[in-house]
Amino acid sequence: MFGTMKSPASIATLFFLLFNAVIAQADDSFSTKEQFKNPAKIPVSIITQLTKEVGKSALARCSEHKPAELFEAELLTLNKTAKAYLVKPARTCLCSESSCPVWLYQMKGSTAKLIWNMPATSKVELLDKKLNGYRKINEASSEATHGSESTWSWDRNSYTEIYKNEWHMDADKKCRLGEETIQLVDGKMVNHTIKCTQD
Repeated sequence: MFGTMKSPASIATLFFLLFNAVIAQADDSFSTKEQFKNPAKIPVSIITQLTKEVGKSALARCSEHKPAELFEAELLTLNKTAKAYLVKPARTCLCSESSCPVWLYQMKGSTAKLIWNMPATSKVELLDKKLNGYRKINEASSEATHGSESTWSWDRNSYTEIYKNEWHMDADKKCRLGEETIQLVDGKMVNHTIKCTQD
């Protein structure tokens, strides 16, 4: 059956189904609006970087808290030996109504290196499936009328986006419309428009 699928749209659809199967097997899942179950002490160098990252205006909204009180982290296992700190706001003053920023840092001695971040998301999943030795990451956010999801893989230096789906609701047809971007095995990116199924 798959031998007859030759168009970019058909390939994109196949990869979308494969991505969903992978996501369904996610091992670690985190909501950016909930406290981490296994919080870890955040290294000082990460707090220093994040204080600069969020900016003065954001810090002003949270002026009643010290910088170290604004963030929380959980230590994730990317493979048998590599670990990284997944960091998110511990206070709602750094978030929107439905999403929060997240950052992933690796430590080299006392130096923190940012290897992935999202300005706004609702959910982060660390997948069992790996690429270049590190587990893949999936993130998603949604509201009543629109949302997005993306998957990221390790490129030996940081995480790179390999799949993205941005959608919005068609109020009349009550279905999702959107655009998918998928990285194929050869590295090429394929765009695919998601349309409502016609009656």
